[in-house]
Order: sequence, then structure tokens, then C-alpha cells
Amino acid sequence: MVTHEGRHDVIEKTVVGWDGTASARAAVDWAVERGVGKELHLVQASDEHIAASEFFAANSPAAAARIALMEDADRIREAYPAIAIESELVQGDPAEELGRYSSSTTLIVVGAPAKASPSFRYNWSVGSRLAASARGPVAIVPADGGEGSGIVVGVDGSPSSHGALTFAAEEALRRSESLRVVHAWLEPAVWQDVYVPDDDFLESLETMHRHVLDEALATVARDYPGVSVEHFLARGRAQDVLGEAARGASLLVVGNHGLHGIRRLLLGSVSHALVLGITTPLVVVGAVASLG
Repeated sequence: MVTHEGRHDVIEKTVVGWDGTASARAAVDWAVERGVGKELHLVQASDEHIAASEFFAANSPAAAARIALMEDADRIREAYPAIAIESELVQGDPAEELGRYSSSTTLIVVGAPAKASPSFRYNWSVGSRLAASARGPVAIVPADGGEGSGIVVGVDGSPSSHGALTFAAEEALRRSESLRVVHAWLEPAVWQDVYVPDDDFLESLETMHRHVLDEALATVARDYPGVSVEHFLARGRAQDVLGEAARGASLLVVGNHGLHGIRRLLLGSVSHALVLGITTPLVVVGAVASLG
């Protein structure tokens, strides 16, 4: 939806995955301090099997978990008295249960797993799985929450890239931060080991990629004229270029092309690599979300 000022009302609600850990607390702090969305909803998912007859029993483990969650929510309300916070305990796989809340107007926020965790080295963390299958944007927040300034977005001309650009520009406008639009390129992978392109070819290839960046810049200038914009075109792997560009930024936004197959559990290679090396809060906008 576009307001009378030309702005896009992207996020109306924020859902935070909660499990009581330091990474979950960082996710809550990040969501609250940045005022993302009009509602904040804590969701704790338990993947331990609990019979339906026991889930609501007063003396069950689920009841104890609900009490602990309510106490956690009360402490967060005390820390942020101006914020209305709801909480809910659900049963099931955390990534799947959080994914049920996903929509184009809902931002799901989760903490990044500790780098020492075995799951961190693979793409099976809750954040990675959500980002691969969500119908809306997913934010993955490192334990320190990030203290930088400026928003960086990667663009490549794809539908998910357009969704990432819209999200990043809206955030830059809402936060009064600068926006840095980044496009990385390489010669076709099949040539890299067998063919050394000459300077003229590389120049023509760079010109083609510059058009992709120019189109993104034109979109921002048209739809978000109040946003201060920088741009950067670089030859190199996208994950390396974006990781470097995001140093010192408050937020990095990327699109995820995803893969078809078993419920889209795998991230695209660039967004996956960025999740594994996360140092800055990262928002992944999938193709499903950007087309929705």
C-alpha cells in the first residue's frame, strides 16, 4: 500500500522468536529500539513432543514454559513500558511455527545462533530456514545487535532484489539513515578457470551490470526522493562485496532467490554465506515476499 506521501507501508507487525537466550534478547532489543511495526509479538516454540491432553494441564511442562514466557514478557514490558507486547507458546518445530506468522506485512526477527554452535556452520538454523521459506522479510540479529549507521542493500535486478530494495529504502526513510545500494558482478563462472577475458569484454560486461545498479537508483529516486543514497559497483563475489560494504552499517538487506525442492529449506548461496558470517543485523527478503 502507498500512502499519500508516496511511502510504502511495508511492516505492520513484528514477531520475535523467543527462547530466553542471549541471542533472543538481542533480537527483542533490536526490534523494539528500532520501532519496527505497530505490534510486537513474542513467540516461543517448543519442539519437544507434548500430548494434546497435557499441553494445557496446570502441572505440565508446557504450563511451566507458559509461566516462564509470561514472566519474560513482563520483564521486557518493564524495560520498554511504551511498547505493547504479546506472548504466545506454541508446540512444533520453531522455524515452521514462526513461519506461520509470515506475511508481506510482518517482519519475523530471530537471534543468530552462537558461532560455536554446530548449527551455525550449516543452513539449518531457525533464521536460515525461515529466510528460505518465509512469505515476508526475516531479520537475523547477531548477539551484539549491531551499533553502526546506514543501511546497505544488495541488488541484482531480480524480483527478490526489488523487494529488498523497497524494504531497505523504506527503512532508510523511516529511520532517517543513508542508503547504500550495492551491486557486485563477476564474469560467467564457466569461464573463470578456462578463459581470461580481455579488457574490452570486461568493460562491456561492467557497463551491462552498471545498468542494473542505475535502474535500482532510479527506483529509489522516484519512490523515495527524501532518502540520501550512495552507490557502489564492484567486481567480486556478492557475499564478499556485501559483507565488506556492510561493515559499520546498522542493517544489511538482501534478496533470496531460494531453491525449489523440499519446502525451500535452503537459502541461496549469497544470503546463506552472509548468514554464516553475520556481523550486522541482516534482513532477507525472499522472492515470494517481494512478489506478494
